[in-house]
Amino acid sequence: MEYQKLENGEKQDKLKFLIKESPKTYVIDASVCIKWFSFENEDDVNIASSLRVQHMNRNIFLVAPDILVYEVTNALAYNPLFNKDKVNMAILSLYEMDIKLVEPYIGILFESSKLHFSKNITIYDSIYIALAKYINAQYITADKKLFEKVKDLGNIILLENYNIV
Repeated sequence: MEYQKLENGEKQDKLKFLIKESPKTYVIDASVCIKWFSFENEDDVNIASSLRVQHMNRNIFLVAPDILVYEVTNALAYNPLFNKDKVNMAILSLYEMDIKLVEPYIGILFESSKLHFSKNITIYDSIYIALAKYINAQYITADKKLFEKVKDLGNIILLENYNIV
């Protein structure tokens, strides 16, 4: 886990410090990011694009577990409208957005495992929810089936219901 030393010599979790000092923070998943690159047959592209613009303008702060990069890359690689060059351009664009990508933390993984068993969802999905809980942020997904399974947790927003600021 990343820590920074405080003036009094104590350590503070860098991720939680970063979030506390930032504007409104959201955890986003691959179902949202894919809409930034693959517009065809996608709903709510304008809402997803608004999230991106708000983040780029520093009005909001987007965070995701590092698995986001793998999931987006995989989804685009299997999209028949994308070739190697388009996938690579999307990867570069994703990194240039400066989304805070979070490496695995044991506490987040434990919470993810708990969510997997209690909600019958994949670890891949539960890791986003666990991260949002860990940093006390809201989680935004475009995955309606997932949303239906976990909406009772309270910190989850279905992309189509996100209010553009």
